[in-house]
Amino acid sequence: MSKVVAFTVKIEDNKRDLMREFCGKSGIKMQKFLGNAIQHEVERETMKEDLMIYEDYIQHGKKTAYDYKDFARKMGYKL
Repeated sequence: MSKVVAFTVKIEDNKRDLMREFCGKSGIKMQKFLGNAIQHEVERETMKEDLMIYEDYIQHGKKTAYDYKDFARKMGYKL
């Protein structure tokens, strides 16, 4: 289980109020809401990066692709 830690973030008051109102009506704790939002956004951004890599691969073909075994060896992983 992850340890719960405190941190401070500055956001616009209208966004804070929107979150408070939504969480209050939905019965969701703001801590849980923010944690889920952060996780969702990180996953979304990672998927966007993966899509850009895939699109580059499709556009340029195997010229830009590495063999994963060679890559793993260069990174020091044993397969």
